[in-house]
Amino acid sequence: MGFRRAKIIGFILSIIIVSVGLISWNYSEMRTALEYDRTTALGRLSENEALSEAQLIEAFNQEDNETYYAKGSELEAKYGMDKRETKYDYLVQPFLVRNTLILLVTILLVLLLFFWNLREQKLLMEELESLENKYHTEKSQYSILLQRTRQEDSQIKSSITDIAHQLKTPVASLKLSMDIALSEAYSPAERQEFSDQAVLQINKLNLMLDGLAKISQMETDLIQINPQKYSLRKLVSEAINSVIIKALERDIDIELSSIDESTIFVDYKWTLEALSNVLENAIKYSPVHTKIQVHSQSLVTYVVLEILDEGPGIPKQEQTLIYQRFYRGKNSNEVEGSGVGLYLTRKIIEEQGGTILVKNRVDQGANFQLTLPLV
Repeated sequence: MGFRRAKIIGFILSIIIVSVGLISWNYSEMRTALEYDRTTALGRLSENEALSEAQLIEAFNQEDNETYYAKGSELEAKYGMDKRETKYDYLVQPFLVRNTLILLVTILLVLLLFFWNLREQKLLMEELESLENKYHTEKSQYSILLQRTRQEDSQIKSSITDIAHQLKTPVASLKLSMDIALSEAYSPAERQEFSDQAVLQINKLNLMLDGLAKISQMETDLIQINPQKYSLRKLVSEAINSVIIKALERDIDIELSSIDESTIFVDYKWTLEALSNVLENAIKYSPVHTKIQVHSQSLVTYVVLEILDEGPGIPKQEQTLIYQRFYRGKNSNEVEGSGVGLYLTRKIIEEQGGTILVKNRVDQGANFQLTLPLV
């Protein structure tokens, strides 16, 4: 900034020096012209034989006074010389005009340089402000990324702790069951019972590991949600078909009523996974010989899909906790599960711009409401 100011000052000084030089040169030229005119006049007068050279020189060297000026004025008035441009004016006027032009050009150049400098300073300040804003933006983005990285580190640590905790119980139970099933200290019936229990624990571990794999894929963005146009009725029917065997085993009837012929914009595979998780959850918590109802209602930009069961419902204080990873409610002690189904469902639905929430029915049971975007 200091170098730039010094450079501009140098330009201004250079313009002023050149202008002063031109004015001095013009003044010198004017003096030369006047001197030439004076000398020429002396030469013309010398041709007058009535005047000697000595008299001419004496007349030219005499000092001016009021008497000579008055006589000269009378002569100018007598011969009309005061009404036309004198030779002196004719000689001096071009030099005065030239000096005026030099001054005007000098002032114009200095003003142009001044305003150019103001414009450049304004542009420089705008660029500086832009860089400052960019710096603050990048600093803010860096802070957000740093915070996100710390949150992800915390989530990873929490995930490892959760996984270790969730795997600890079934692994310990499996080890105990296998020890008893392979021990000859127990009767064949007891050994068979614990062998069956070991198979159940293995199935539970498989279920949990499958859910963990899907969660891992979802959270690390390995799963890409690719929404497409799809029939709501067809998607719901396929989700019911995927869990119908489990419903028949408990003699639970799934009633599909008032499903709109709407076209939704979702990822088929993962939305089917989400709906199946909710239906399977309803089957697990519903008493035998009950009914699950599925119906929908289309609004302006999305459709509301409701899944109603006749189970024990969900305590109000747990209705926002059930979507957390590995969460198991108070009513889930006697129900097989890994605590990842509803968590995965929420992730899938929200990734597509939808929502999921649960309410208790007036009489008995839970009402899961899912919103999905319409085409």
